[in-house]
Amino acid sequence: MRIVLLTLLALLIQPIPSFAKCEQADICKMMNKMDHFAILNACPDSGPMLKDCRQVSENVLEILAEPNFADNGDGTVTDSVNKLRWIKKGVTNKLKLKDAKAFAQAETFAGSSDWRLPTLPELKTLIYDKRIINASGKKAWINPIFDDGSGHYYWTTTTCDQLSVIEDRYQKKICQQGEGAAWLVHFNINAVFWFQITEERPNSWLVQSLE
Repeated sequence: MRIVLLTLLALLIQPIPSFAKCEQADICKMMNKMDHFAILNACPDSGPMLKDCRQVSENVLEILAEPNFADNGDGTVTDSVNKLRWIKKGVTNKLKLKDAKAFAQAETFAGSSDWRLPTLPELKTLIYDKRIINASGKKAWINPIFDDGSGHYYWTTTTCDQLSVIEDRYQKKICQQGEGAAWLVHFNINAVFWFQITEERPNSWLVQSLE
């Protein structure tokens, strides 16, 4: 009997697991920093609360006009239809989104210093209708006038609170991370993904407005 009582006492005085303290507000905050699997690992009973924390906007992806690209011969490409000038080659620096924005703002190239990261609609205008050899000498789903290098992920400034649902050539994708994540494009496979803005995996493409 003494052994049984001691066992029960030991069970009762065990520390309460941290996930027992997870509340709705905590779960919603986690969604800005963690994916669903990580949250469920920390808070196993949080499934219903994740649904209540959904951050899905009603906005649809803006589709820009069919671009008309021209190589300027100075490392830049102009889209005369959408009034944009692009740096011809993707920048392969792996940066967090805020650092990528700062990098773009500090860049001076081809006589201009007003470079920025593109929005998702802008970056999607670079997608070509078939996988073809581009200026890098490699195949990718990008207009062949551009140099995609090794076909990396490229940041956009379109965050998940601005646009929550997209459809690429593979499937419908939903991001519930609000301003904690942003969309990016991978030209090597012609797909759109979202990453947490604190990820350092994506790279950058720089653009400037001509209007």
